Amino acid sequence: MVLRRIVGFLILDILLRGDYHGYDLWKKLEEILGTKIPHPIVYKILKEFEEMGLVVGRWVSAKSGPARKIYSITIDGVMILKHNLELFRKIRDLLSTIIEHVESVDLSSFSKSRS
Repeated sequence: MVLRRIVGFLILDILLRGDYHGYDLWKKLEEILGTKIPHPIVYKILKEFEEMGLVVGRWVSAKSGPARKIYSITIDGVMILKHNLELFRKIRDLLSTIIEHVESVDLSSFSKSRS
């Protein structure tokens, strides 16, 4: 669930910067996150976003090979991206608070025998 939310957020962000087809979008996501992402998740999210009107896809003939579906963000997609940006900022602030709270205790003074 968290991975899907992050990937969805990044898909909208990437499409805000330009149009992409699925494979290049998937590779860009892996580059940004620095980790492997199952490619089916990208296509599922794109399909959901298309059904929700957050992105539009159009088929474009390739110079070689089959036609590719190129995705673009819609105005609704931009609005969701803005909303999610605020949500991610709140999550970041909450995580920072939690980390600071936990780090305020010297964890090295606790032994394994203390349960």
